[in-house]
Parts: sequence; structure tokens; C-alpha cells
Amino acid sequence: MTVQECLTLAKYAFHKTPTGGDEAFYKLLDQSTLHTHEVEGQITSMIVDTQFKVYFKDQIVPMSGIGYVASYPEYRGNGAASQLMTEILQENYKQETIFSYLAPFSYAFYAQFGYHYVFDQKNYELNPTDFPRGKKTDLTVKRVTFDLAQQDLADVHQKADNNGSLYRQAFEWSYYFEIKKQPLFAIVYQDEQPTGYVIYEFKDMTFVIHEMIFLDDDAKQAICRFVSSHAGAFDKISYTAPSNICLEADMVEPSRAKISLLPYMMARIVNLKAFLKQFPVEENKQFTIIDDILPDNNLVFGEGEAITMTIGEFTKYVMRDVTLREYF
Repeated sequence: MTVQECLTLAKYAFHKTPTGGDEAFYKLLDQSTLHTHEVEGQITSMIVDTQFKVYFKDQIVPMSGIGYVASYPEYRGNGAASQLMTEILQENYKQETIFSYLAPFSYAFYAQFGYHYVFDQKNYELNPTDFPRGKKTDLTVKRVTFDLAQQDLADVHQKADNNGSLYRQAFEWSYYFEIKKQPLFAIVYQDEQPTGYVIYEFKDMTFVIHEMIFLDDDAKQAICRFVSSHAGAFDKISYTAPSNICLEADMVEPSRAKISLLPYMMARIVNLKAFLKQFPVEENKQFTIIDDILPDNNLVFGEGEAITMTIGEFTKYVMRDVTLREYF
């Protein structure tokens, strides 16, 4: 098995070249473990397990990101994908990985492996003249290249409310914003200190916002003023945002915007003992957890009202206040 064979399978299974091209696929493997299934030396199925870290309750913990779950059609239904998923979870349990995230092709399929729907994404489509106009401030907005932007982007991102989102080190910034996509960057400064940014691109006549973060109201006003200054050049503004964003609160005519809240990613706790060591559950409840894939997670803990949950249900319970910024 070669990495090239896996890339060929990915292209066949998803009917397209990976976003960012071959380079993005190879870049992802720099921080990933490739799991494959073969029959007579021929690769039949694959899954990429990428080692990330995420913010959770003011701590930074390991997370297994599941992607590129693919099989050739003649081998689908042979149980290979299920075998690989179980293998990945067992390995991550031994490594004391706290969480695993994935974007499902089928919620029911991954529910079998202890995953639960946790994250939403909020989509905005609106006329540029309806975007919040912002106000004039004393702040400075600079358009910069990725090389110049990266450190200031990271400074702002680390200060934002990121509970549930990726902890971005150099790999994540480069993979998402230099290799996978090559968007534009505008950063807001107050006395040379970055206080907000917007990451965006132009797609024909649509102004696409990939990420928008502001640390205070002045930064928000400056960013909105920058975006709305493009109104005359575009037919539409599109923004896929974290579910807790309420852009409509700053619109003059919010009823004209097309806003949709869509189910997105699933998650599961991988090593429950490691989770409880870092995040003790201090509630008047006695939890009985059932995990059909990782029996070592079948634990009883706490005192009080008796509650039985699957590992997926417990994951949803403890992650009820999370958001996800990574929609690109």
C-alpha cells in the first residue's frame, strides 16, 4: 500500500480531488495515522485519523479527527470500515485521547461507534447592503498576506471563546489557510495590538466569510464596516458561522437574510477515565455509562440521582455548551 493508492481511492470515492489538491492530502498526513484494509494486496478501504487538540473548559486536550472514510464500491458492506473505526478508537483509548470528532456521511452509522451529534453550523446568505454596516472607529484595519497575518491571527484566536474548537498550532493554520484554501485576511489593530480579524474570499459575485472573530465591540464595528465597504462589488455575502453567532442582531433588516441552522459534526469521548481525571463531574447524579465499542468506558461514578447513558449521550451531555469554528 502506498500513500498514492490512498489518494486515488479518496478521489474515486468522493468523486473529486481533495480541497486544496494533492498537496493538502499529503499535508494532512503529516499529523495523521493512515488506517487501511486490503484484499490480496489491493487497498479496499481507508480512514485518516488526524491528531488534533481542542479547547474544553479552559484546558487543551487531545482529539482524534476522523476523515477520508472511503471504500471502493465493490467492497462496501464487507465490514472493513467498521473494523478500521474500532481499531482507531482502541488505539486512541490506549493513548488517552479525550475526544474524537467527525463529519458524518450517516449519523446512524457512526452512532454505532459511540458518536453523537453535537455541533451545528449556522449559514447566512444576504444581500451585501443588509450586512451590519459597522461604525467608524479609531482602529486600523490592515489587509495582509498569510505569512504576515499568522501570528496576529493566532493571538486573536487564542483569546476568543473557543470551547470545543481546535487549538491551532502552526500545522492547523498552515493546513487550513495556506494549503487547503488560500483566502484573504484583514486584521483589526488597536495601538498595534490585534483585536479582531476576518478571513474571506471572493467566489464570482459572492463575498464569502470563512471566519470572523472580534474581541470587543470596537473590533466588531471595524470588521463589519470593512466587510460592508465591499457591498457595491458583490451580489451576495455568504457566511458559515459557529452556531452561537447572532449576526442578525446587528442587521437593519434581518428578515431579508436567509439564515439556516444545520446539524453538523459528531463527537464522542474516547477515554472516559482520562476525561473524568481532567474534568470531574460535580453534579448530584450517579452516572452509569455504556460503551459497546470500548468496554473499559463502562463505568459508574458520582452520587445522587441514578442515570444510565450511552457514551454518546454522555458526550452530548457534557458538551452541551460547545461551539465549533472550523467550517472551512
